Amino acid sequence: MIRTYPRSSPAESQPGLNPLGPARRLTVRGGVEEAARGVVRALDEADGGPGAAIVNVVGPLGAGKSRLLATLACGFVDLDREPPEIRTPPEAGRGGRAPLAIDGVDTDRRASAAARFVDRAGHGRFVIAGRLPLAARPGWAHRPLVTVELGPWSPADIRGLAAALGVTGPAHADLVARLSGGIPLVADSLCRAIHRDGEPGPEGALADAAATEVLRRLGVESRGIPPEALPIVAAVDGADEDLLTALTRLPPKAFTRLRRLSVIRPDRHGLTVAEPYRTLFDLAYRWRHPVRRDELAARAAEHRHRQLARTADPPLRARLADQVLYLSGSRRARRDLYADERAEFSIRRAGDGDDEAIGRLMRLWGEHEGLAERQVERMRELWLSGADHGFHLAVDTDDHAVGMVNLTPLDPGGAPALEPLLQQHADLLLNLGGSVVGMMAVEPRSARAQPALVRHILTTGIAGGRLVVSTPWIPYQEMSARFGLRRVGDTRHDLYRCGRPSALYARTFTERNLPAWLLRMRDPCAEGPGQAAELVRTALRDLRTRARTAASGPRPAPAPAVLLREAVEALASSASAVDAEAGEILRLYYFSRAGGHDLLAHRLHLSRATYFRRLEYGIGKVAEAVGLALDPP
Repeated sequence: MIRTYPRSSPAESQPGLNPLGPARRLTVRGGVEEAARGVVRALDEADGGPGAAIVNVVGPLGAGKSRLLATLACGFVDLDREPPEIRTPPEAGRGGRAPLAIDGVDTDRRASAAARFVDRAGHGRFVIAGRLPLAARPGWAHRPLVTVELGPWSPADIRGLAAALGVTGPAHADLVARLSGGIPLVADSLCRAIHRDGEPGPEGALADAAATEVLRRLGVESRGIPPEALPIVAAVDGADEDLLTALTRLPPKAFTRLRRLSVIRPDRHGLTVAEPYRTLFDLAYRWRHPVRRDELAARAAEHRHRQLARTADPPLRARLADQVLYLSGSRRARRDLYADERAEFSIRRAGDGDDEAIGRLMRLWGEHEGLAERQVERMRELWLSGADHGFHLAVDTDDHAVGMVNLTPLDPGGAPALEPLLQQHADLLLNLGGSVVGMMAVEPRSARAQPALVRHILTTGIAGGRLVVSTPWIPYQEMSARFGLRRVGDTRHDLYRCGRPSALYARTFTERNLPAWLLRMRDPCAEGPGQAAELVRTALRDLRTRARTAASGPRPAPAPAVLLREAVEALASSASAVDAEAGEILRLYYFSRAGGHDLLAHRLHLSRATYFRRLEYGIGKVAEAVGLALDPP
């Protein structure tokens, strides 16, 4: 996919001074030939004004920019020489209007060199390729040019490339299409690995071959960045500077340099690696360093748990919870939420022009769940007539809708669909905010899109503070129960005339109960039975540290700190001698700061062995009490 749009000069706002005319966006789908036609059209568009005609070809690493330039240019400008030289390839001779090409403009230094060369030339036709737009580079924002964006190739085009490279088996070609994410360089590397190994082998080994090639190509951009930093950011699904510093040795300014990499994207919780590179690095890291990866995941999850206790921003809280589930959630939860290759599908809100997709997926939903066609059409009309229709689409790399969910805000004044969805439970569930899930449908051939939709539902519910599910479909009822939503009851009437009422499930997500819910969703095999106790130990240690270092006057204690203190005091006042002894140790050490462990053991007339047994026992009891307080049965 190619998106083409002009980059205006400052004169654009003055009528008659903009040589490019009004902004226009052109989308071309296809491989190299279609891309070449799109660039030629962009050159003709840019050629209408004074000075040089410049087309900026932008695309991710390995998208095929160099291959595209080789089919178009009459010569290449070598910026590594001073003054720059023009190299004419043997196959050149495409006519007088063929452009000069400047490839690999992936740093500010090379962008400045390209600008100086174009200025000296004064006129001509130029195609300048880079991983980031020239408009993002110093000295280019004021220059009139046309930008052509190369997106991922379609799965069909990648399979065609794999066949041309000798990978003809359908299973092998599908594997290449899935792992490559539409990036031809990655597809080429995967095909070579398949030929070298004879059989595809483990996906991690294939991904490792491609990831190694990607890291090599990033060499110019990644100077000054530790080689393990990028794979670690991918393996833990994003990191801020504090987390990354805790996971690996990070030199000064390395995080800033990492931020500038073309494969890095900013997110609410720090930096993430763009797909499909994140999937490649993650699979490769799991294969190369399985134990190390599990250790990193546990440490990252603990770090995010601590951060969750401190953030009051609901969207950030939702993103952190999503990351904790990815790192430490149960295997079933991870299967429900995360596809192996996230680059295949993305979620966007339905908009103008999506009527056909909404109708098609609504019919699919009704057929799949055995719902009456007339009732399905009635619900579609009710949803679309609301202030917020609530339709969200799962789309593939060609923006074709393959799945859909309806997330209607629980606003009694703006959603006529709420009454039939909630029926007699409306008074209980309305006016408290959040969203209600009324339907979900996925094309059978794109079943891997369902985790993306479920993940979108859950993060929307956490960010909104509340999630309600209304469904007659038993598999979705079971999934709701797996995620800890509590069954409210059945609707009085069979809304969809399918022979069964809709069941309603609901859960409220708050700053107080979210940590306990995440603990219940954890993977016991990955984190061990003592993870809750470890989190309580860390929280108590943080309280002790804050109490020792506070110098700016009293501050209100966060809710978890109050719960910890109440649990410790209750334990210390217990009628059980063992419980009371354990509570007294916790109170003296963490809250009174009455001394170190050896001093307290002597003061309480306990042997060191007994003292530490009581300490561990007390932390376990406090973890149990805090868990019940945060999320009562």
